[in-house]
Amino acid sequence: MTPKINVYLPDDLAAEVKASGIPVSAVCQQALADAVAASQTGGDAPRPSGTDLDRNFTKRAYGVLADAEKAADEAARPPTTVDLVAALADSGGLAVVVLEAADLDPQDLLDELRARQAQGGKPGPLEEVAERAVEQARGVGHTYVGTEHLLLGLTAGATRELARATLKDMGMTHESALRGVATALSAYTYARETLTFSGISAPIRSALEDIRVRLGRLEER
Repeated sequence: MTPKINVYLPDDLAAEVKASGIPVSAVCQQALADAVAASQTGGDAPRPSGTDLDRNFTKRAYGVLADAEKAADEAARPPTTVDLVAALADSGGLAVVVLEAADLDPQDLLDELRARQAQGGKPGPLEEVAERAVEQARGVGHTYVGTEHLLLGLTAGATRELARATLKDMGMTHESALRGVATALSAYTYARETLTFSGISAPIRSALEDIRVRLGRLEER
């Protein structure tokens, strides 16, 4: 039988999480796994520091950008926002959590983008999204750039840019994306900072460590 751990949230946060459809189990499992890892190393997992956000993309965000560029290179064309969404859909990062919480299946979004592109839709360049992602991270006071900021870089694009227009038509505006990111991070941070492990047996710790290895981090920070 899988071990169970109860998680209690403040009423206001619980209401926001419920309304946003955040996958509580997955977020809490990740927070637990991170805390176990921290307890075993004697401190928190390393996080990017400093103010030069151009160099503070998370490992996962770097991977997403690299995958988008690789796909474009293989097709002998410049990388676009469609390539980025394709890479995000496979990333398992926080951007996916935010999309799914808004009832947007990443693969459905990608399929719609490709269909619109085939009909003459014009996707924007990948480089501009990366630049906007840095601006979005700075705007919300973050010291790193993750996949959630890449999503915000898409929703903050030009009004008629293919990815932004498609996201809006499917129900996600820049404002709703900002709220989704804030809620997901709030739930994740609260769980990570308030869950404790005193008295947890070695087998359960081992199981949680296995979860950490299998799930990986929501964002490598």
